[in-house]
Amino acid sequence: MTYTEQKEREHRFALALRMGLPIFFLSAVTLTALFTQAYTTFTSLIILSIALLGVMVYFIFYLIYQSTQENITETITHTFTPEYFSRLFSKALTKNTQTLLLITVENLWSINERYGIKNGDIALQNTVMKLDHFFYDKKIEKLPICRFKGGDFLLFLPGEKEKYNSLIELLLSKYQHYVDNEIEVSLEAVMLDSRLSDDIELLISRLYELHNDRISSEKEEIYSINQLENEIIEALDEKRFSIGFWPVCCETHPIYDTTVKLIDSQGRFIHQSRYIPVLNRINRMRWLESDVLETIATLCDERKRDFIVTISPVTLRNPHFFEHAMTLFERFPSARNKITLMFEEKEYCYQLERFVHQISHYRRAGYKIALDRLGGYHTTLLYLKELEVDVVRFDSLYTRHIKEAGYQNIIQGLNLSAHLCGAKTWISMIEDEYTDNLVQSLKINYRQGNYLGRILTMDQI
Repeated sequence: MTYTEQKEREHRFALALRMGLPIFFLSAVTLTALFTQAYTTFTSLIILSIALLGVMVYFIFYLIYQSTQENITETITHTFTPEYFSRLFSKALTKNTQTLLLITVENLWSINERYGIKNGDIALQNTVMKLDHFFYDKKIEKLPICRFKGGDFLLFLPGEKEKYNSLIELLLSKYQHYVDNEIEVSLEAVMLDSRLSDDIELLISRLYELHNDRISSEKEEIYSINQLENEIIEALDEKRFSIGFWPVCCETHPIYDTTVKLIDSQGRFIHQSRYIPVLNRINRMRWLESDVLETIATLCDERKRDFIVTISPVTLRNPHFFEHAMTLFERFPSARNKITLMFEEKEYCYQLERFVHQISHYRRAGYKIALDRLGGYHTTLLYLKELEVDVVRFDSLYTRHIKEAGYQNIIQGLNLSAHLCGAKTWISMIEDEYTDNLVQSLKINYRQGNYLGRILTMDQI
């Protein structure tokens, strides 16, 4: 029996006892009162006793039924509910620092798709048992574990995260890819501790950032989570950001790809991997992207050079950003036809008709549209087919393996498809002369990488 199942049984018993004892006490008092009264017949006493017993039984069963609605574990994996887990974590924080872990069944969706939801549930149950047995063998007997959502499990351990680095490495070496009943299960784990924040919601958000961006959880954190959010908001309000310009080689005129970092109150850079999740969470990403777009517009002059600005697809479809972008050229007419808005999207936008309409308006107003990570997401091929796109950039996976014949064949096919759709092609991460010559032989339009040019500051361009 796992710790969560044991805790659930104790909770049920205590709840039933707490509700049942008052009823028994009330019954005893009532019966005592009845027996002290002078009734004319014994029959009336029997009737009253049976009636009282019926009422008592009814209330006991009713209260037991109500107690089942106050579960502390969920029904599939028998792990704690997020609400109860949060209470346990908050209570543990009053004693010492706690390390919070996010362990994810990465391929749960494909398991459900291939083997059915029932087998997916069994895979989750078996994963919980393996985690419980693993930590039990490591002398951690009472493991608080919660199924947060889908295939995501949260658990916490006493102490700072450095204490568990080798333990998590051992866990992943044993169970990162395991086979259970002929079903392949893949696990990933990230962790942090409560030195960053005592707010479990912020800690969970940070765990998902680490998981999604595959950032090492051992990387030293400069700020607590609350400090980070305050620094990002302050930098956004005061428009403290730095733009780097990475040259993109083409046959016609200079093009600069842009990268944006926020600047904190101490003058240190806040990388995109840190500020983007925070701005998305507080729904202010559009503010930064609007400010960056306007700053780029001010740099456009009579010189023949273009700028590429990365915009999130949600912002690109946002009506407020759309309106701001449509009126920008009225104040900065030199920027017309010199700014390319580039986006990437993992999930297909099913309001496609509206998106197509907006893209068409952007292009008519004087913007170019670029699609990032061609071949990396299935959506890129769908958008290449459906949207009016001027430029597509290959996923970096193809650059890393471009010297392999198989990848070269795929690049040639994607390159031809993009050209037939009217889009120019772009490849990045060119680090040596051989790769550069190879890319040119494949007739890719734009080339970018450290071999061709380093990132420049605003003053240098």
